[in-house]
Amino acid sequence: MRPTFILIGCLLFFGRFINAQVPTIQDCLGAIPVCQQTYIETDSPTGVGNFPNEINGLNSCTDGEINSIWYVFTANEDGNLGFVITPNDLDDDYDWALFDITNATCEDIFTDPNLSVSCNAAGGGGCHGATGANGETSWSVQGPGCNANPPSQFAGSTPFNDFVPMQEGNTYVLMVSNWTGSENGYTIDFGSSTGLGIIDETIPEVSDAIFPDECNENTITIEFSEYIQCSTIEDANFALAGPGGPYTVSVSSDGCEQGDYERTFTLTVDPPLEGLGDYQLALLTDGSTEVLDLCDNPAQTQLIPFSIILPIAVNPDIGPDTTLLCDGNTLVLDATFPSAIGYQWQDGSTDAELTISTGGIYAVTVTALCGTGVDSVEVFVQMDVPEVDLGPDLRPCPGEILTLDVYNDLSTYLWQDGSNDPSLEVSTSGTYSVDVTNACGTVSDEVEVFYYLPLTTELGPDQVLCAGDTLFLDVTHLDEATYLWENGSTVPDRIITQTGDYAVTVTTPCESISDVVTVQFIEEPLFDLGLDTVLCFEETLDFDLSVAGATYLWQDGSTSPQYSIVQSGDYMVTIQTACSDILDSINVVILDTLSVELGRDTFYCPGYDIRLDAFGGENTMASYEWQDGNDERVYIIREAGIYTVRTYNICEEVFDQATIFECEVCDVYVPNAFSPNDDGINDYLQPFSDCPLEDFKMTVFDRWGGMIYESRSVEKGWDGDYRGEPAGEGYYVWFMTFRVYENNLWRTVEMEGGVNLLR
Repeated sequence: MRPTFILIGCLLFFGRFINAQVPTIQDCLGAIPVCQQTYIETDSPTGVGNFPNEINGLNSCTDGEINSIWYVFTANEDGNLGFVITPNDLDDDYDWALFDITNATCEDIFTDPNLSVSCNAAGGGGCHGATGANGETSWSVQGPGCNANPPSQFAGSTPFNDFVPMQEGNTYVLMVSNWTGSENGYTIDFGSSTGLGIIDETIPEVSDAIFPDECNENTITIEFSEYIQCSTIEDANFALAGPGGPYTVSVSSDGCEQGDYERTFTLTVDPPLEGLGDYQLALLTDGSTEVLDLCDNPAQTQLIPFSIILPIAVNPDIGPDTTLLCDGNTLVLDATFPSAIGYQWQDGSTDAELTISTGGIYAVTVTALCGTGVDSVEVFVQMDVPEVDLGPDLRPCPGEILTLDVYNDLSTYLWQDGSNDPSLEVSTSGTYSVDVTNACGTVSDEVEVFYYLPLTTELGPDQVLCAGDTLFLDVTHLDEATYLWENGSTVPDRIITQTGDYAVTVTTPCESISDVVTVQFIEEPLFDLGLDTVLCFEETLDFDLSVAGATYLWQDGSTSPQYSIVQSGDYMVTIQTACSDILDSINVVILDTLSVELGRDTFYCPGYDIRLDAFGGENTMASYEWQDGNDERVYIIREAGIYTVRTYNICEEVFDQATIFECEVCDVYVPNAFSPNDDGINDYLQPFSDCPLEDFKMTVFDRWGGMIYESRSVEKGWDGDYRGEPAGEGYYVWFMTFRVYENNLWRTVEMEGGVNLLR
């Protein structure tokens, strides 16, 4: 049976307040170190501790810290972590999340989702009760809910995850959350872990250190093999021996400013390391109560040697390579250097400072514990202040570049724009000033630069004006200039009232520009598109409305003074001249070619009117004249004859003629008696006609309605037999249908009658 330990309040309390808050077991910074196999929490705390929002619900399977407790441990060797959380009330739902903070801090958990190692928030539907990582499934992340397949960050399947592989030396924190919110506690058992040694019994030691590699440095960074309780480490646990000294060592850590434990500490050495050679850092402990890890294992005294082999760069600075001195003055050259142990000037003096009053080359050698350095300057004696003269104010031409030069030997310069060269290029108007300084003083000067304005002489485009108008031409230049017009006038402006070419030349000290403009005065124009008109086919109506200086706008948007009309329509133009706006319009009809077709010759039958239409076509404005002088377009035919029409308009005339024949009537005769006695006279019942009978059919019936004969041949009549025997004498009824061609038309005829058969 495994032993069970009860830990109540096993918390390394933080020794200082951070933002007036002390980490508790509900905060990552106050996590309980895992120093035994089993922990029994008799009560479940509520809330989120003093450091809320340590877990980002968007990056975790849990809803964050809800009634949480944190645990922290370091793996002593490679292996698999296993644990089971068993609620005291098996109806409670506990969630948990495990994070690897080996190379991170508690603060990083919220922003870095890669720190999450394993997480389980399954609950409900059979997922309440015990939970943990015991290898029962192969999942490492399960969200809320139960029985999801597969689970995800947002859906759970079972309350158990797979074992968690861990690496030796890595540090982990485990957050256990009571999602149910009850006050009942739980038991957490790490006994199923294999090969980890998370119950820490290892003595901590300094595992890594970063030492100074040059003289005059004063910090040493050390890292322990595991977390150290901040309250158990202090300045007295460190000592430093080596060249120079004696040294005092103070210890600090960013982690201890925010929490109760840390692995990395900074040692500050006073004074800075002053010499080359071998040093020894000592970790001093009493072996029981000082420098304790999270499970109270004490560090032992440890000696850590290191060496400094790189000399510090000794760089004395006694001034610029060229140093200036005004005649009659003195100058102090100062070679003072931190940790220097000696000075040697070119004249043999050994003070840090040297006072001089003459020109020459001065040099010093500075010796320090870590090395030596040399500096030198050349001193020039100046006899007077600089000579500066920018000259009188300037009036350059446009585009001209001026160079203002105030060069003085061994001087500095400061222009109004902050530039420091001895000369300044000028391209715009303004006030330019300079201060020139040497060892004897500063001399200032300024000059006003005012550029001539560039010429922009422009008389404008040629002009067309209405008679009686005037034109004002003004070429005034806003700077110094002279004017000369073509008539000898020398004023800048002029009033124009007559047609002509007007030219002017404007001259400044820098340039001369000429321009010319043509001015035309016109009388108010008169124009007329004319009366509405009719044109023949393919005729055009052309206009040229050119007026000097005028603009044109036709109904179709055209703006030319020339316009050709090639199709019927309404046309309008607006002409704007210097005198007025003129609007006119015209309607133009262009006739189509005449085309008349009276139709083919035909027959006139009484009772049926024939209409001859001489229509000449749309858009022809045609008139008509028939053979009898009739001028109607349509002529009504009431008798046979030859009919002629002339169709005409202003452009052409065309003729057509139609012949109307007398009506054709096809006569058909059927006898009312026949005697089939083979005497060659009236032996058959058949029709007789003066025209062909087409689609002929004849049927004969006896007096009782029985059909006794049928034929479709005109030439073959009824011979009086019925079924091969002579029919009896008597009266018979016949029916005939056929078609005849009359008046260029087919007519269907139906006839009936009776016939006496005689023997």
